[in-house]
Amino acid sequence: MTWWCAATNEPWSWAWRAYPGVWLVVLLLAVTGVRMLRRNFEREAGSGSSQAGRIASFAAGMLFTWAALDWPIGTLGGGYLLAAHTVQYVLLTFIAAPLLLIGLRRASGDGAGLPGVHALGSLALYSAIVAATHVPALTDALMRTQWGAAVVDLAWLLGGIVLWWPALHPDPARRLAPPLRMGYLFASTLLPTLPAALLMFSDYPYYGVYELAPRAFGLSAHQDQQLAGLIMKVIGDPIVWLSTAFIFFRWQADSEREAEES
Repeated sequence: MTWWCAATNEPWSWAWRAYPGVWLVVLLLAVTGVRMLRRNFEREAGSGSSQAGRIASFAAGMLFTWAALDWPIGTLGGGYLLAAHTVQYVLLTFIAAPLLLIGLRRASGDGAGLPGVHALGSLALYSAIVAATHVPALTDALMRTQWGAAVVDLAWLLGGIVLWWPALHPDPARRLAPPLRMGYLFASTLLPTLPAALLMFSDYPYYGVYELAPRAFGLSAHQDQQLAGLIMKVIGDPIVWLSTAFIFFRWQADSEREAEES
């Protein structure tokens, strides 16, 4: 039984494929998140609108997680197109992870009992995950097995949580101040520039698993690789830039409000 999306060397078709392992992981994440939400709501006296917003954020995060892992994106990324594999990376790291964190943090901002993570340590760990999962030899070895493909996918989700944690920490005292938060997020876009540039401007395919995969949508292996590098920067970076802009304008609004009140 195929329980996770991985390379199969079968010709691509739009025929639906079942991945029970993906469903199980998504279900476990959803159940764990719902329990955390319920526990947070019981401990706080937040407004109904605040709770509804966090429920919506968590639900959206779970939806993007499922979309990234399951058919058809997961299937294409697992063994056909490096571009689809990169879409999985963007969905899990830059969209699903921050939405899940926003949904699960407490409205009261009480982070007691939650581990504080140093921003430099978070950035280093995230960078290590990105670097390791883009090494051709390691990617080729992992994506040929269902267990290996699952490790890559879940590592990207974990890397996203690690990346966004200092910026979205539930305790304001442990959360980076707005100027540092903006600098931190900008710094997070620097490392992926290297693999993205290598993919876009390479003269030959780097990943054997995608070079030798059955072709899909008429893309050659080289075109697929160039598209993957473009997606990494053109879609991934703007998400971070928009988040940085949101932080700036919110910081500016808070400063103006404080000035009016003083």
